[in-house]
Amino acid sequence: MSKTQMSVERLTESLSRYVLAIYELSAENKVARSKDIAGVVGVSRPSVTGALQKLDKAGLIEYEPYGYVTLTRQGEAQARQLLLKHRATQDFLELALGLPASRAQAVAGQIEQSLPADVLCRLVQFNNFYRNNPEKRFDWNPACRNLCQILYGVEGPRKCHDEDGMITGQNPTLLDVF
Repeated sequence: MSKTQMSVERLTESLSRYVLAIYELSAENKVARSKDIAGVVGVSRPSVTGALQKLDKAGLIEYEPYGYVTLTRQGEAQARQLLLKHRATQDFLELALGLPASRAQAVAGQIEQSLPADVLCRLVQFNNFYRNNPEKRFDWNPACRNLCQILYGVEGPRKCHDEDGMITGQNPTLLDVF
């Protein structure tokens, strides 16, 4: 694989974290250092070295051992695309599905790794439409709030039971919810 062929869709989740850490550190300090990258990613320095070698080989960073690390133009483009994927996914989970920010961030991190570019485009368009048209927003069916509890035995985003654990209101069927 040549240095210019690695796409963001082929970048592993682990290497994506390094690219974003370098992007974040570079925005603050103009350059990133190995020890700072280790701190942001939460790994040891030897782990950083291995990742930097892979990113250098892929043409995403400029790197000399024991020196500063900077993103190449391709690396910056990949970092911006990774941020867009994360923000679009998190926005969708918060806006459209009503997840709390912390839960949306965690789930977005899992989803974004497998999000193809064409789906990302549609997700961004949907988020923009949804944000700009509050009158067309989906009003969650109260029966749906219990669905997680009924189907999977886990509590959904809102408590739908009394203090004794009894589900309150109607017991919806799938036909009632969908």
